[in-house]
Amino acid sequence: MTLMLAAGDTAELQCYLAATQMPVAISDLSATLAHDPARQGKICVHFPAMTQTVALKPAIELLFPAGETRRFVGEWGEVLTIGDLSAGTYRLTVPVLANNEMQIAPVESSFTVTLQSGDAAAQVQVSCLPIVRYASARLMIDAPALGNAKLTVDIADTTQADERTVTLIANQPQLITRLLAGHHYTVNLQPAMINNRFISAPIQLTGFIPAAAQVAEVAVAYQQSALDTASFVTVDATILGLPDGVAPQRYLFSSGKYQYSLMLESGSDRQTLALRFAPGLYDVQTDDIFIDSVPWRCEQAGPLRLLQKVNHVALEFLPGVTLQVKGWPDYLAHGGVTVNAPETVSLYRDIPFSALFKYDGFDGGGDPVPAAEVDVNGDGFLDYATLPIHKTVALVRQIEKEAGRSVMPVMVIYTANASGGSALADLQDAQKLRNHFGNFITQCLAAQSYKDETHPVPATFVLNPDFFGALQQGPYGYTVVRQKNSVPVNAQLAAAIQALPAMAGFIAPSLPTFSDDLYGYIQAVNYLVRQFAPDVAFGWQTNVWATGTADWVLRDTADPVAEGQAIAGFIHELGVYSGEYAPDFIAFDKFERDCFSPDALAHYGWNATCWLNYLAMVKQVTKALLTPAMLWQIPGGHMPTVEEGVSKVSAAHFASGGTFFMGDARIGSDPDTLSLQLLNTALLSR
Repeated sequence: MTLMLAAGDTAELQCYLAATQMPVAISDLSATLAHDPARQGKICVHFPAMTQTVALKPAIELLFPAGETRRFVGEWGEVLTIGDLSAGTYRLTVPVLANNEMQIAPVESSFTVTLQSGDAAAQVQVSCLPIVRYASARLMIDAPALGNAKLTVDIADTTQADERTVTLIANQPQLITRLLAGHHYTVNLQPAMINNRFISAPIQLTGFIPAAAQVAEVAVAYQQSALDTASFVTVDATILGLPDGVAPQRYLFSSGKYQYSLMLESGSDRQTLALRFAPGLYDVQTDDIFIDSVPWRCEQAGPLRLLQKVNHVALEFLPGVTLQVKGWPDYLAHGGVTVNAPETVSLYRDIPFSALFKYDGFDGGGDPVPAAEVDVNGDGFLDYATLPIHKTVALVRQIEKEAGRSVMPVMVIYTANASGGSALADLQDAQKLRNHFGNFITQCLAAQSYKDETHPVPATFVLNPDFFGALQQGPYGYTVVRQKNSVPVNAQLAAAIQALPAMAGFIAPSLPTFSDDLYGYIQAVNYLVRQFAPDVAFGWQTNVWATGTADWVLRDTADPVAEGQAIAGFIHELGVYSGEYAPDFIAFDKFERDCFSPDALAHYGWNATCWLNYLAMVKQVTKALLTPAMLWQIPGGHMPTVEEGVSKVSAAHFASGGTFFMGDARIGSDPDTLSLQLLNTALLSR
């Protein structure tokens, strides 16, 4: 945080701590004079002019005497003045700038400047080499008989200034970028054995000359000859598990230098493969098959052994998680948050998003003792008319009207508050339990009231953030509510039903009997949704730190499968996703702060490996519970580029989530395009 004060001004800085499961470190405040007399020095960097429009911005990486490095971005043909410098020696590095169109490299890449006093000035002249223009090419091996086999090619220009190795999939185009425009390239196909054919490069290699701002279409030439298959194996296969009527599928069998790409029937009858196989251990790849939103996947426990006497393989498909959740689109959806402000409509109208999230309460913990202004009659329940969902739905409907697309209102609801500490009081205190039940019934009725012809699923609920995470993280504190008669579920649910005022859609039901403990409490909450909001989609939430800490994601020894099994086993034992009232999905929390921010960096400064660990854990849980996942509270922050710097977001809002999930054409896979300020961010090791 930066607080700017004019001379003679004073200010009061108040800090509020949010409820969280991670440690909060409070460090000393420090003050820096904006116009310190000892820091009046400056370095003026002169950048050359460009004769044509260039998207890349010139930059300087400045190493300060104290060891800090900062990046400054200027303009071509202008002077970048870096001020507020004290006396000392500074090292300037001029980075190579590049995108898919060009590369701009400096004549001299570094300068050392010494300011003799706090008001000294120095001049630095940057010169650049001629611009290197890049081009692109789309390579393809047109060979239907090779199916989807993988082939490796070596691409090089005749000057050997650019050499690279690329893996191509037969019959699929592959875009190659950052080729040297105007240079002559050759494509050398490495030998491969595919479908009992020896595939290799012809004597005359494929050549092409890519031009700037164009994509060269390159058909990679090859030659082939038949292999001697006398010692090969005749293979029979059986496809198991798939429903009747599934079309034939393509399979890729790989063993060392041998590949076989074949179409197989999907029925369970034994079939003889069209080609004899070289003996060996084979991995098998095939695409998932989607049937009524259910993915069917063929997963092998290990490689298949094919020998003369062992020549039958069984490939079994198993159904995965039903991915479609009622009311949600049949693609990967994403959303944002609102505080129910009127400007929500203008902020979100032109953004292609699918859901708008809002907390459906007031005190942050489910309002077990509602404030007077939201409980006017003093019955202990939130008043129907004051619930936030009414404003949220109104905003969503206006966005839908102006944008012409559907948006799902998602309400976050607490029936037990573990985000603010222990939830035991909410379960064991009879009055709080009664009030929570009454509040939740009211919230269900309000959500259900928005069902209409164009909104058959009027809303979605995310239930009880941090509840399961806290239960699993500290199970001994919750042992008491696992015991019989430890939670007065039935009595307080009945009391809430009896005490609720008349509301639209409210008819007191004949209540089922639940066990008076944690297990019965969970089933009662599920029941209330199905009873009073039958068309609302809902799911409970768990946490990445549920097994004890979120730090497992950071470790080289991370075992996301084991973490997922532990989380799924815990939730399964509670019976959350069992019975006739089972939820529609499970939500996975990832601390809501931008991951490279000061309050998240220690435990949530995630790179791509960390995200993959997280997703593998989610996959394991959903696979075990056969329930689709919602990834919740993934910050939309991104990783800034060199040119961007802090022009769009401050360093306190750098994050990897948006870049990891959405990609960034400016970055691709080149870390040199990232802001130096981000790259120099220190991460804790685990």
